[in-house]
Formats: sequence, C-alpha cells, structure tokens
Amino acid sequence: MESATLYRKYRPKNFSEIIGQKHIVQTLTNAIKNNRIGQAYLFTGPRGTGKTSIARILAKTVNCEHSKDAISCDKCTACKMIDDGRSLDIIEIDAASNTGVDNIRELRETVALPPTALKYKVYIIDEVHMLSTGAFNALLKTLEEPPSHVIFILATTEIHKVPQTILSRCQRFDFARLPIHNIIEKLTLIAKSEKVKIDKESLEMIAIAAEGGMRDAESLLDQVISLEDKNITLKDVEEILGTTDRKFAGEVVGMIINNDATGAIQKINSLLEDGYDLQIFNKSLINYLRQLMLLKISADLKSSFAYEMTGEQVEQMLEQAKKADLKKIVIAINLFLDAQNKISAFLLPQLPLEIAIIKATHTFPAAPQSQPEPYKTQAGNISVPKQEKPANKKEPELPVTSYELPKTTVAEKLDKVENTPVTDKSDKIIMTYDVQSNWKNILEAVKPLNHSLQALLFSCQVVSVENNKITLASPYDFYKEKLNDPVNRAIVESVFEKILGAKITIKTVTDKEAGIQRKATTPDADKPSGEQNSLLASAMEIMGGKIVEE
Repeated sequence: MESATLYRKYRPKNFSEIIGQKHIVQTLTNAIKNNRIGQAYLFTGPRGTGKTSIARILAKTVNCEHSKDAISCDKCTACKMIDDGRSLDIIEIDAASNTGVDNIRELRETVALPPTALKYKVYIIDEVHMLSTGAFNALLKTLEEPPSHVIFILATTEIHKVPQTILSRCQRFDFARLPIHNIIEKLTLIAKSEKVKIDKESLEMIAIAAEGGMRDAESLLDQVISLEDKNITLKDVEEILGTTDRKFAGEVVGMIINNDATGAIQKINSLLEDGYDLQIFNKSLINYLRQLMLLKISADLKSSFAYEMTGEQVEQMLEQAKKADLKKIVIAINLFLDAQNKISAFLLPQLPLEIAIIKATHTFPAAPQSQPEPYKTQAGNISVPKQEKPANKKEPELPVTSYELPKTTVAEKLDKVENTPVTDKSDKIIMTYDVQSNWKNILEAVKPLNHSLQALLFSCQVVSVENNKITLASPYDFYKEKLNDPVNRAIVESVFEKILGAKITIKTVTDKEAGIQRKATTPDADKPSGEQNSLLASAMEIMGGKIVEE
C-alpha cells in the first residue's frame, strides 16, 4: 500500500467535505452563488492545509452544469471529466519544475484559446514562488488583462517570495494550520471507513506529529495501517513515528518544578534503557518548556501552539504553569539548550541531561570574588577594606607634573545613582544582549559620577555574562586595576544595576587573559607623541585630573 493512498482516496470532492478553513470556503461559495468569480486567486499557507484541494474543488464547482448552493453535483459530464483527470481545460502546473520564461510564454499562447468543453479554463500553478524573475514578469502581463473565460489559481508556501506586482492582481486567501480536533475528526472517519480500531491517544499523537497539516496526518495514518493490524495501539504509533510520548516531557518538567532531581534523572535513564533517542526527547522537553513559559506569561499565548496539542492538554499545562516559577523555566530552557549539542558528543549521552536537571533543581553558591566586596556602614557610606601593597611592586613614575582630582566624594556619586528608580531585581536574569544593547546608556550614566571611569569603560569589551556576573576585558593592566578597585567597582556596579534592573557583579580582566586580540588603530595627528606623553595622557584620563602649570 502506498503512503499516499489514503490521501488520494479521501481527498474532498466538494466544499461540503472540507474540514477546517471555514472562512475561505464561505467566501468562495458566496462568490460562486452571487456570480462574482474572480479571475486570479492566490492561496498561501503551510503544506498540507488544503490549498490544492480547494483549488481543484473551485475549478470543478465553477464548471459544474448543475451545481446547487455552490456544491458540485459530481454527476454531470464536466464533474466526471474533472474527477477522472480527463479535462483539457483544467491545467495544473508545478512551478518548481517549470520555472523558466519559456514555460510561462507557452502558457500565454494557450490562454487566448477558448475552453474545449468547459465554461472556464482554469490554470492551477502550484509552488508559484519558484518561478524565475523573468517568468514572473511574463505571468504579470497575462494577469493584467486575462480573457474572461480564464481563471488563475496560484498556490504557495512562501508568500514573501512572490512579487508585490503579482500579489496586487490576485485575491489572497491565507490558509491556517488545522487545529488538532479538526485533524482527529477526519482521521476518526477514515479509520472507521477502513474498519481499523485505533484509540484516541494514538490519533492525538498522529495529529500532533502532523503539525497542522491534514495531508501529513493522513500519510502517517496510512503508515500505521500498513502494519496490517486492525487494532492499532499507542506503542505501534510510537514505533512508526519514532517519537516519544509528550507525557514523558510533561512528567520530567513536573519533577523539575517540584525540585525532584532524583525522579527526573531516573526517568531519563529509564527512557534511555527503553531505546529512546535522548536528542529527540530533549527537543520535546525544550518545546514543552517553551510552551509552559508562554502560558506562564499569558494564557492568551496558547494560540501560538494550538495546533500542537489538544484542548485537554492545554488545560493540564495551564494548571502546571500556575505552580511553576518563570525564572526557573527560563533557566531550565537555557540549560537544556546547552545540553542538546553535548548529548551526541558524550560517552554517556544521559550525562548532559542529568547535569542540566541538577542545575535546574539546585541552588549553587556563587564563585568567590577576586576582590573584596565593598559594603555600606550604618551611616550609609562605603567602607573599603584595606589592601596590602606587594612589597616589590613600585608605583609607575610619571613626569614631574601635578594634577587635581575631582572633589566629588564616592558617597555623593552613589547617592545620585541610588535616587534613580529601578524595578524589582530579585528574579531578572541578564544576558549578553542586555549589556550590549544598554552599553551606551551605561556609559552616559557613569559620566556624571566619574568621567575617568567612563573613559575606562569606553575601552572595554563584554567577554561573558553568566549568573549575572559580567566579565569585561580591558586593553591595559593599569585600566584593569582601576576598574577592579573596590570603590570604582562599587560605582560601576551600581550604575549597571540601575540600568539593567538586576543585581550585578563586575569583574575586569585584560585582553590577554580573555584571549582577545584587538586591531591596531592609527593615533590621531593632534595627540601628543612619545612614551612619556602617552603615559601622562592615560594617567590624566584615568585619574580624572588636569595639568596645572608650575
């Protein structure tokens, strides 16, 4: 039995047999009833959603000799010719195989000829987005002034590739993915007609695997029936589809929500022993977590994945979302995304998932800081621990020039930052993108507090952001030491926290330590030259001083 047999056998023959796409069926039937048939239609949507089927039904209905309420009789000469594929006036063209200008020019030559036996000559061009630019231009001339006896029906899965000049000359219909219940409805009818016993869970699994496409669902059911077993079980369907049951992902996520690392790890190892592919399962797990995240944000977002699950499954997930913590869901998604690429590389494929589960269900202490943290006294001022200077380390000697330091105190600067309103920082997770996209705002916020720190940060690059710990790379050791100074770091961290809305820790390393190589830049002509002048300029910029004449 061929995989497409059921699809051909149960293909709808008139508008009354169409399941789903009600808005399209209603519009077309009204147009036929009122004798307002267009000359060019464009059907767009995912594969297997009924574009070609409705195109053929439309072609047959407009040519039916005894149609009633826009339903073809299926008995007249025209209907029989079309159903048997014998009509010369219904021309189907696969644009994927006929992409050239010559193919469309040949079409243009035949368009002017009247129909041989039917009322209308109908051209159905499938995958029209595959036409070349020249072919589109040739088709455009035909669409501008088509003969009254010609109807064009264009179908595509990639509407963005169709030129606007073509779109503007067609009536556009957008086909949506079919809801799960619509697919199950038709599969149930097919199974009953084929005298095959199959339970509801198996039909649900097939419908979900079809991703909203009726054709794919019918092909999958055909494969299951090919087992020559009239009593199809859930296990048979799993073997055919090669996928794990959705409930396994739900079970593991439930255990993560309840911090049951033991149960989740046991489930992963059980799936591995049963022969499941952990890479495929991990994708299902990530998708489940994504859906849970969207439902946690808003129940209205369920519409974005309605074709992937039944209404009962959505309700179960909504209950689970009430118990879940959004921060934990986001962390788990990142952990399992990171594990995906490691499963095949590890000797023990379950190890990356086990580590991800442990991290998602446990809280680990933060890594010790390389510099002592500043802290506030009861008076609200910053108290900085004393730092011992290395015995052999000498301060860099600058030219004999004096400079003045800014008189604003650290406490005054931090007060400016503290007075800035900020959102709750308890749950927010900062990503590299957050830092990079706010970098300009951070530099502007630091400038009024200490313009020398702004100069230091201006030369830095973001190396990594992990657990809200931001690592910056500086081109010079001297810059690194200044930025890691507890007082300076307290100012910078306060600004980062206010801009990003989260508790932040800053660490600065050198380019060499971070493994970064920067392109050399040519110094400006008006800048002082020479090693001493360069060192002096850097020192003034860092210290926020200015030259005072002796």
